Amino acid sequence: MPPPKRPPSGLLGEPRYPRRRKAAADASASAPSPGGGAGGGGAGRCCDLSRAFGRCRALLDSLLRHDDGWVFEAPVDARALGLRDYYTVVAHPMDLGTVLRRLELRRYPDPTAFAADVRLTFRNAMSYNNLGDPVYESAAELSGIFEAGWASIQAELPPPPITDAERKVRFSDELPRLPVATQRTAAAVLKERDVCLLEEGGKVMVDLAKADAATLDELDRLVAHHGATRAYVDAPKQGHASMNVHCMKFEHPPEGCEK
Repeated sequence: MPPPKRPPSGLLGEPRYPRRRKAAADASASAPSPGGGAGGGGAGRCCDLSRAFGRCRALLDSLLRHDDGWVFEAPVDARALGLRDYYTVVAHPMDLGTVLRRLELRRYPDPTAFAADVRLTFRNAMSYNNLGDPVYESAAELSGIFEAGWASIQAELPPPPITDAERKVRFSDELPRLPVATQRTAAAVLKERDVCLLEEGGKVMVDLAKADAATLDELDRLVAHHGATRAYVDAPKQGHASMNVHCMKFEHPPEGCEK
């Protein structure tokens, strides 16, 4: 790709991406708060994400203020540049101006999605251009600046909320280690939510794959209440359930689950 021409600077010679004032920085830091619902970690997680998004904005501003940042501030105009094979090589175009707009409009669910788009911008430039080309070298330099700044942001990110699939796998290990009475309570909860199945011999089979988020929340509370003070680390004893990732069999079915 030929080196693009530098666009004119801002009005009256002002830089195109001036350093933000503190008030503006604080405003952008307070906005994005996706994932703050059930299982999202509550207000503390939202607060941590807000600070992280504020730092993402500051890092993006530093990239755009860089001497070569203007090269990546707008989508590549492949037609104007005569790059007929651009969209053959670059399947998913991205640029820092688009990243900025998405950040301002709170389109990113978390900072890692922001980082993915920034990386995509530089990866596209380095994929289409050859080592030694001006655009390649600019992309490599800004990519290094980004990764150096992103490392400290990533280190302070709150852990992602556990997914329902992960909770199901965890329950497949935890529920069989609970006392029989608690297992029967769990089976009763699952029966109310149509997750309690029957098996030959009067044993109850519970298909955790059918459990929805509300059911998993109820199991979370049950396990926390009955298992917080004990560590069930031994192999299941007589009278306990046998379980795998997909189902749970109870030797003593709860009332209403018998044949």
